[in-house]
Amino acid sequence: LNDKSAYPTNDRVQPIEGEYLNGFHFTPEKRSHEGTVVVYGGSEGSPSYEQAKALSEKGFEVLALYFFGQDNQKPSLAQVPLEQFNEVVEYAKESIEDPTPITAIGTSKGAEFTANLAAHGYPVDNLISFTPAHYSYPGLDFSSQDEKPSFTHDGKPVPFASFRGGDAKVGMKLMWDMATAYPPEYRPSYENAAEHADDRAAIDLSGFDGNALFLAGDQDKMWQGDVAAKALAEQSSSFESVIYPGAGHLFVEDIESMGNGWQIMFGGTVDGNAKAANESMELVAQKLSEWHGDK
Repeated sequence: LNDKSAYPTNDRVQPIEGEYLNGFHFTPEKRSHEGTVVVYGGSEGSPSYEQAKALSEKGFEVLALYFFGQDNQKPSLAQVPLEQFNEVVEYAKESIEDPTPITAIGTSKGAEFTANLAAHGYPVDNLISFTPAHYSYPGLDFSSQDEKPSFTHDGKPVPFASFRGGDAKVGMKLMWDMATAYPPEYRPSYENAAEHADDRAAIDLSGFDGNALFLAGDQDKMWQGDVAAKALAEQSSSFESVIYPGAGHLFVEDIESMGNGWQIMFGGTVDGNAKAANESMELVAQKLSEWHGDK
């Protein structure tokens, strides 16, 4: 997923790389909308290539980007700089005709990343989040005993909800599952962290004056994406949340291809996840068409 060479390229899908910038530029065969759509994957480290491909086929100019894990980036999802987005905006200005508006789409930890971009005043015009977070959480770097932030802003840690507060039994259960190779259910750890978090760890979008769409499933086992989607949407009248029944953390048509344990780790049903995958992308295309206008 994070092996850039594994993704096909052609005249309309070009690899791009800058100082921190890394990913793919999708140029549609017939561009029918103004602006730039920037997509990010989640903690798996992908550039959300298939999502970008689908949107490009609908006439959008799309940048499918990594935000960590490549040779010119932070090696793990910890202390990832929000400032990298400035380079994305500059690239769009130099390489795309009518580069604005800019819509940032993120999934899971990518949704946490893009929401933080909007919360910290980076030039995002619209926001779409799949299974979002309403708090910032610790980075996923387990090379030391220290809890590191997922993100930094101007070189300083973005405050986060620690996994080390609250009910110790929650953390012990997760460690036991991992030690015994049982598929871990992470949601209780994220709920516990949010419940005991400092207010500064909450993602505050009250100063973001763009449009936002937050999408989640009502059976998310990874974290409380449904709770987060509703909480974030309540911050502005131009925000909206949609909760899909029977969907878990991943909206994919063939969730069974994830192998054993997906029911515990990600949640939802086969049909619920597939339905959410199709319906959510239809809604995203509709919203993008409204926000980006016709070219």
